[in-house]
Amino acid sequence: MRNDQLPSLMEKDELVKVMSFEKFAALCTAAPRRLSEQRFFYAILSIKQGNGECLLDNELQVLQPGTLMFVTPFQFLQLKNVLYLHGTVILFTEEFLCRNHLHEQALYRMAYGKHRSFYFHLEEQQVDNNYIQSQLSMFHWEYRLGKDTLLKFDLLHNILLGIIIYIHKLQLDVEGGMYDLSEPMAKSQMIQFLQLVNTHYREESTLQFYADALNISQEQLAQLCKKAIGWSPKAILQEKILREAKRLLLFDMMSVKQIGYHLGFKDPTYFVKFFQQHTGISPKNFRSVHCVTGLGEGEQTS
Repeated sequence: MRNDQLPSLMEKDELVKVMSFEKFAALCTAAPRRLSEQRFFYAILSIKQGNGECLLDNELQVLQPGTLMFVTPFQFLQLKNVLYLHGTVILFTEEFLCRNHLHEQALYRMAYGKHRSFYFHLEEQQVDNNYIQSQLSMFHWEYRLGKDTLLKFDLLHNILLGIIIYIHKLQLDVEGGMYDLSEPMAKSQMIQFLQLVNTHYREESTLQFYADALNISQEQLAQLCKKAIGWSPKAILQEKILREAKRLLLFDMMSVKQIGYHLGFKDPTYFVKFFQQHTGISPKNFRSVHCVTGLGEGEQTS
C-alpha cells in the first residue's frame, strides 16, 4: 500500500489527539508505517490490558500491561496480535509541544539523542507507572471534557511536556545518563540535516546551503531524505516553516504580517498564500479556530 493510500492518523489541521489503542491499532496493523507519511508527529502508546506484540523499526517488542512506547515520525511501526489490547494513544505535533526552543531541544534530545530508548515496561505498582497513568488520565479527561478552551490548551500542553520529560528520565535511567541539553548529540546525516533546518530555516531557503553544510550534493541530500523518511528535502524545509508558523500563531502575539517577515518571507502575502496552500486555511482563521474555539470536543474512547 502506498503512503498516499494509508488512512490518516491525524487530519492536517490537528495539533494533538487522543484515541483508544484499539482505534490506533486498526490503522497500524496492515503494514509497517511511519508517522511522517503525511506530516511530522509523534506518538505515546500506553497499554493497560491484554497482550500482543509490535515491530518498532526492526525490533520485535512485547505489548503487555505496563508497556509504554514513544514513537518518532521516522520510525517504522507495525502492530501484531493486538485484537484484545486496551490502552491510550496520544498523537502530537512539534508545534503543539514546542512553545520555545528549549522545548524543541528537549524533544529532539529525547527522540534523536544518544540515550534513545523507545520501549519501557513499567510494573503495575511502580512509581513510574503510577505517575504516567495519572498524567495520561488527566490528559484524557481534559481533552474530552475541558470547557475553558484557552485553559484546556495550556493544561494539555503542560501535561504533555511533563510526560515527555518523564519519558526522557526513563531513557536516562536505562543507561545511567544525565540530563544535559548542552551535550552534543551523536547525529547521523539525516539528523544533522534536520537540525540544520531547525537552525537556519528562516534565512536559508535554498537546498544548496544544506547540501554544502553536509558536504554532499543536492542529489545525495535528496536520496538521503528519501531513504530515511520518504520526504524530499524541500518538503522537510516547508514542513518546518509550517510548524513554526503554527507555533507562532498559537503562542505569540505577533500579527500575521509580522510572522511572515519573521519567517523570512519578503512579502507577507506570499506567507499567507504559502500557509493556505499547505493547510487549506488562512493564518488568521487558523489562529481563530485553535485559540478561540479550542481543540474540539475530543474523541470518545473505550
